[in-house]
Amino acid sequence: MNILLAHGSSDSRHATQAQLLTDRAAEELGETIELRFLSSEKMPDGTHVLPLLLGEGWHAKHDIIRLAAASDCTMLHSLSARSIPIACMAADLAIDCFPDLQASQCSALFSIYHFDGFETVSKALEGLTQRFSDAAVAGIYSSPSLEESLAQWREDGMQNIVVQPMALFEGRTMEHVRRAVVQSEVDAQVGPVLSSHAGFPGFIADCFRESYAS
Repeated sequence: MNILLAHGSSDSRHATQAQLLTDRAAEELGETIELRFLSSEKMPDGTHVLPLLLGEGWHAKHDIIRLAAASDCTMLHSLSARSIPIACMAADLAIDCFPDLQASQCSALFSIYHFDGFETVSKALEGLTQRFSDAAVAGIYSSPSLEESLAQWREDGMQNIVVQPMALFEGRTMEHVRRAVVQSEVDAQVGPVLSSHAGFPGFIADCFRESYAS
């Protein structure tokens, strides 16, 4: 059996989107995938478990280790080990926000949860900055913060701005990003969650396939 291990949220949209991703990834894989959350006591025996975590923060260092110790399962590397394809999908979503413009005419501000523990995804995003007119990475809960970056871009008179959150599903992170954009009074669009990318279910299926081969 295969398990997708999601963060969990009080926002009902989070669970709905996580289940939709699970179902679509199972179709791509051609095998059953079940959804579990970090609040679980343990994972089913004999399962392959893929943590849906973009960073190596508290959840990766504590919750995942706790679940692995309590379970007879194969805990796969979290998504932080696959930052380059994730960054590419984030760039795709940002570009899609301006369908009438070329990427070189857009300014992309990628917002990550925190710089500490999210170094791999931050580095991967920085490697894509040449695709845009201007691009940067900002922290939601660390500095340089999203608010600071938006204020600077407003002062610089930047245009065609998209703020692309590095968030898998709806929840408090997305609400924080939207609120920061509104309060900044910057004319910017907010990109969609990463799991909405058309290639994301196939990407998840490939993560499980790779685990079988290793």
